[in-house]
Amino acid sequence: MVEIDVNKTAGEISPLWFGHNLEHTRSCLWQGLSAQLIRNRKFAGGPGRDGTAGRWYRVGPPACLHMLERSGGRRGTGGQAYTAHFDVDDHSAMQRQRIQGFGQGSSCGLGQRGFHLVGGRRYEGRLALLSDRPLAVRVRLGGPGRAGQAAETAVQVAPGAWTEHSFSLLAPASDPDGCLEIAFDSPGILWLGAASLMPADNFHGMRRDVIALLKEIGVPILRWPGGNFAGCYRWKDGLLPADRRAPLWGAGILPHTDGHDDHAIGTDEFVALCRELGAEPWITINMGLPAAAEEAAAWVEYCNGSAETQWGGLRARGGHGEPYNVKYWSLGNEMGWPHMAGPNDPREYASAAAACAAAMREADPSIVLVGSDGPDKRQWYSIVPAAAGEYFEHISYHEYTDLMKVYEGEEGGGEFRRIGRAAGENLRSMRKIRAWLDAHAPGGKSIGISFDEWNVWHAWFRIPGVAEGIHAAAMLNMFCREARKVGMTLGAYFEPVNEGAILVAPGSARLTPAGRVFAMFGCHHGNQLIEVDAVATDADLDLAASVNEAAGELVLTLVNLNPEHECEAEILLKNVGGVAAVEGIVLASADFLPGSEFAPERLDVALKPPSTLAAVVPPHSVACIRVRYK
Repeated sequence: MVEIDVNKTAGEISPLWFGHNLEHTRSCLWQGLSAQLIRNRKFAGGPGRDGTAGRWYRVGPPACLHMLERSGGRRGTGGQAYTAHFDVDDHSAMQRQRIQGFGQGSSCGLGQRGFHLVGGRRYEGRLALLSDRPLAVRVRLGGPGRAGQAAETAVQVAPGAWTEHSFSLLAPASDPDGCLEIAFDSPGILWLGAASLMPADNFHGMRRDVIALLKEIGVPILRWPGGNFAGCYRWKDGLLPADRRAPLWGAGILPHTDGHDDHAIGTDEFVALCRELGAEPWITINMGLPAAAEEAAAWVEYCNGSAETQWGGLRARGGHGEPYNVKYWSLGNEMGWPHMAGPNDPREYASAAAACAAAMREADPSIVLVGSDGPDKRQWYSIVPAAAGEYFEHISYHEYTDLMKVYEGEEGGGEFRRIGRAAGENLRSMRKIRAWLDAHAPGGKSIGISFDEWNVWHAWFRIPGVAEGIHAAAMLNMFCREARKVGMTLGAYFEPVNEGAILVAPGSARLTPAGRVFAMFGCHHGNQLIEVDAVATDADLDLAASVNEAAGELVLTLVNLNPEHECEAEILLKNVGGVAAVEGIVLASADFLPGSEFAPERLDVALKPPSTLAAVVPPHSVACIRVRYK
């Protein structure tokens, strides 16, 4: 029997422990949060043998000439290039697709297919076009080559300068393999600098159904743009209109988009998303830049400076008069590893982080800073805080749990227990980090542990199942019970969209088992933790308890870590003054194989006089019991 005393509270369960990451990697944005339908919409990479950019097909006879061209060299040079305004490395410069027709009546152009179109749904598009003479350009949306199943419009392009054209079309029929074609019928040269196609109801270029699921799982704080992608990111490019932002290169972390990110989300869009979700924005700076401190300080000023400052004024002129007040900033990501450009030695990192922190606080002294983590934990969490601990309030800790290798039989049961009990391993690691930080932080300063990346490994290359949901539940229970004791101050799951909590398809999106767990654990946010007598480390039933004193509600979350057998829970409530109502729900499943799903069910909870709860928790399941007391 477990005793729960509502008077035995131990501080607030901070919502900031339940945060998430939003990184421009794999399919988190592409076919995830982003509403964009067009692949390679800015013509990045090399051409095919027919001269078209990757993911596009040519329209027209062999006599049409298709070429992929660099759009005017380095950005910031002006001229006729449809290009960005901020100067960065050449490899990020935008390209343009050239199409040349030689004969009257021969249709020449470019197309792309594979769009999941919904009949009767309105789609909005944009094109950046340049021509050598007046051209009538036809835009066609629908089934490829199917008469009567396409919607069309036309735009008139005048020569001499890049022009931007918007169009709106109603899909005539549902089609999982819809296409967009852009073509002209007369002699001439047409250049395309960018193309866009999205459902008309998008939110700043993002899918509203995915945003609704992010709201459902709860996102108290959101870390962006990485993760590793922080080292690829050039924030000033994000100040341009989305079509004019050059693609960003990140080959190793963008396999689903041919190594390029089309920069759909910049600072303004990210903050708009955070406001929509009710999340605290949390930004990771790029410490691999030559002028990292100057760039980071300008970014802080853009977000938090008044309209009278240089960068705050630019934000205000863009329509955002009030400062964004971004409080949380990370001083790089995983800087101790060789995959991140910049200072990798802990002493070099400490020096660079101190310089960035000092410059950023010149722009806004109120910001809260998070130091990066590193590979050799003992060395990193000793040297970095000793050398630069006065410059930041928290320091990152990242840990991923290996995926189950076997799912069936005795070995499968052991693997299931391993990932369910990974929370205990992470707790032991944080206790060691706590000791190193306390021993080396300057002047006895208490530096918080920011557990800002955790998950079951390789969540982006497979369909998640119940085992990952159990892992998430055990981790969140551990945060509730232990975060305050170990000095864990921030947390961020990596990452919800298409990497663990939300699974997105072209025409739908749904919560995974881990996503359902996050939604369930919102019941603890902001409550007071109730201290529970320690249970055996090998116990199958994992429990956390909290109380909302103002509402007179007790909340219990229980995780059955046994892969085969149910657990009987008996809970004695103390100092409740009588029970008014009890409600139980359980996330249960027939198995924990890959692709398995939780089915929310009512949990039968018996109330034995005077105030003892009894329930049977099914194997590999997660339960929540809410008790209203008098």
